[in-house]
Amino acid sequence: MHIKWDTRFMALAELVSSWSKDPSTKVGAVIADEYNRVVSVGYNGLPHGLPDDRGILDDRQMRLACTIHAEENALLFANRSVQDCRIYTYPVPPCGLCAAKILQSGMSEVVAPKILSDDFAERWKDSLKASRLILEGRVKVNLIQYIQLLTKLDD
Repeated sequence: MHIKWDTRFMALAELVSSWSKDPSTKVGAVIADEYNRVVSVGYNGLPHGLPDDRGILDDRQMRLACTIHAEENALLFANRSVQDCRIYTYPVPPCGLCAAKILQSGMSEVVAPKILSDDFAERWKDSLKASRLILEGRVKVNLIQYIQLLTKLDD
């Protein structure tokens, strides 16, 4: 693991997550290649052309039905193959559906923070279980303690 690069890309994923208009969970993703070049970024949000309407964003069921996840947006906006690339997600690991797309796209590694919130872990338990099942043994998964990683930046 390259701590400086992982720290930089996690910080970038955190910044990208702040662009989301989702009122409850802002997620960012960064795809980087083997030369530590950014291939693509994405954040969770409504599809292009659908206005950021409070009626959709404030209605949890409607928001979940309409939102494109950060990982999906990063994959959709990549202008090249992501084969053997790494994806960084913040503040949570990919859900089961995104994990399937990551595996299918040929990415080699997922770097994400460990989930610290019991509430989030409980709400997304089934999806995170599916994600683990899909990725385990097929894609290298690094669930890191992001706060500790930041303190090692100068190492």
